[in-house]
Order: sequence, then structure tokens, then C-alpha cells
Amino acid sequence: MITRGRVVLAAVVALLVAVLVGAVLLTPRTSDEPLDPASAEPDGTRAVAQVLGQHGVDVTITHRVSGLDTAGLRDATVVLTRPQLLAPETLQQTMSAAEGARRLVIVDADPTTIKTLDLPVAKVEPQRSQPVSLCSVSWLDGLRLSYADISYRPEGTAQTCFGERGQGAVVVLPAQGNAPETVLLGSRAALTNNTVVNDDNAAIALRILGASDRLVWFAPSIATADNEAVQGPMWPRWFHPAIWLAGAVILIVMVWRGRRFGRLVPEPLPVVVPADETTRSRGQLYRKAHDQARASAALRLAARARLARYLGLAPGGPPDALISHTARAAQHDPQQVADLLYGADPPDDATLTALAQDLQQLERQVRR
Repeated sequence: MITRGRVVLAAVVALLVAVLVGAVLLTPRTSDEPLDPASAEPDGTRAVAQVLGQHGVDVTITHRVSGLDTAGLRDATVVLTRPQLLAPETLQQTMSAAEGARRLVIVDADPTTIKTLDLPVAKVEPQRSQPVSLCSVSWLDGLRLSYADISYRPEGTAQTCFGERGQGAVVVLPAQGNAPETVLLGSRAALTNNTVVNDDNAAIALRILGASDRLVWFAPSIATADNEAVQGPMWPRWFHPAIWLAGAVILIVMVWRGRRFGRLVPEPLPVVVPADETTRSRGQLYRKAHDQARASAALRLAARARLARYLGLAPGGPPDALISHTARAAQHDPQQVADLLYGADPPDDATLTALAQDLQQLERQVRR
């Protein structure tokens, strides 16, 4: 038979499942990863991706290198952000996949990335300042970059921008063999949501990323990183909110089940157990557990209650009064009576049996 409690519990469980499913379905498909075109955070690049889309550029986002193989990269622009998250073989696979592209843009390429891809760059150093506007790249000439993170010094006749003395925050490496034209962008400020509106950052981003009608944005995340030096999160993003939600539901169920909705209703016992059987069963449990202390405490408590009632003393009264009246009635030494009624716990069963017999004998002597 289905009880009311089971029905309510099933309803609570169904409500919890519905809330969890709704939370998953209603969660916006965004990201909080830096330089991710799906992220609306200050360090995300969603604004640039949307503006490119409004200017007729078909933007495709992938977080794994396998997405480059099926993206149709011919005559497209491929942009790679956070290359530090990728293992050397994945970086080389990215370069191979981009061979048919029109342009490859690498953001914040570090010395390891430069070396792995064998790019003709002699020096990579941090800049951390607003760069000068000197530029040998014709389609970037006259623009001003608000901030640069890295400065590159290329080898040969590569073009540089936003730097001086043969180096810059932007380096354009010409196409060689199967490798497409490669642009090294050492400035996150030109892409991120909170800085893209500064100076000419937006124009710089559009000119670098909007060179063709199709843009494939490879944005590795912590979850998809395969670099051994990078560890992904231990739990998915929804785990902590789910824990809080489950805890709240458990608390509600505890309060609901712990409430008393009215007075207790007495019900007849299904089975009547004789008192002597209950006493024997409890004694057997004490004996099996070797709990002489609890058994002796029960014996002494019962004996003191019976003696106090027989002698006309208040139950739970001071021990001295009970000891003195009991010793006088039984004609025993008060110290002996005190040891029997309030003494130390017996160490074994034999001593416990002797204590029970002495208490029984003491009661008989008081009642004579």
C-alpha cells in the first residue's frame, strides 16, 4: 500500500529532478575562459566575434584541434588563442591543418610556441606598455594600439607594427611553402571585451581577423587542454550549484520529516511481551556486551528507588539520608551500605552476581 509519506517523498524527488534539468537547459551557452569568443566576461572576446559576424564574416568556434579538420579552412582565416594550453604535437597539427588557410593568427605566442612551430622569430620578450605607432604593415598603418603584452623581433624581411627597432607587438610573416601568412598578435587588449573600444583596438582586430569571409576561431580551454603542465578543473561548472541545491532540498526534507503535526496518537502494541522476558533479554544483551557497569547501575538504581519508597524518603533525595536510614533499618555498617548502593562498578560477571545478591539481601533485612 502506498502511504502518504511515500507520495510526498516521490513528489520532492521529482521536483528536485525537474529543477536540475531546468537549470541545465536554461543555463546560457557561454564561457568564462579568457580570449574565448563565447565569453562575455571582461577578458572574453565575444564582442569582436559578434562585430565580425555583423560585417559578413562567418565565425566558427572550436575548442579542439579536431574541429579544424572539418571546418573547411581553404581561403579562411584561422585564429589560435592561448597556444600555451596545447601540447607540441597539437600545435604542429594546428599548423598542418591551417596550410590551406589564407591567414593564421596566433595570439600571445610564447617562445615555446615559436620554437615548436619553427617560426622565423629571433626574440620574444614581454612589453607591458603602450607601444609606439611605428608600422611597416600597410593595412595597419596609422592605427594606435592601446596596450601590448609581448614584443616580437622577426628574422628576415617580415613586417612589424606597434614597435620600433625591428620589433613590434604585431608581426606579419609571409607565406612560405604550404604555410599560410602568419600574424603574431602580442596584445590581448586588441581583442578582449573591456579594452576593444580603447584607441584603435577594434579596427586592429577587424583588420587582422577579417581578412576573409570565413573565420575559424580555435580557442582551447582548460577543459580541452592537452599540455601536461596544465590541469583541468576537478569538477564541472554545474557541480557546486548542484551541491547547494541538493543540500537545500535535503534540509527541506529534514524539516518536513522532523515536524510534529499534532499530538501523539496511542496505538495498541501488536505483540505483548511479558516483563520477565524483557528483563531476561536485556540482561542477556548486557552480558553479551560485557557491560557490567551499566548492569550494576540499573541494579543499584532500582534498589535505591525501592528502599526510598519503603523507608518513606523522597525519590532522588540526598544519598546520606538513604544510607543512614537503610543502615539503621538493616542494622548494618553505613560504609558497607554506601558501598553497596553507590560503590564502584564490578569488574566481572562474578562480582556483578555477588552485588545483585547483596542488594537483594539488604532489601530483605530492611523489610524485616
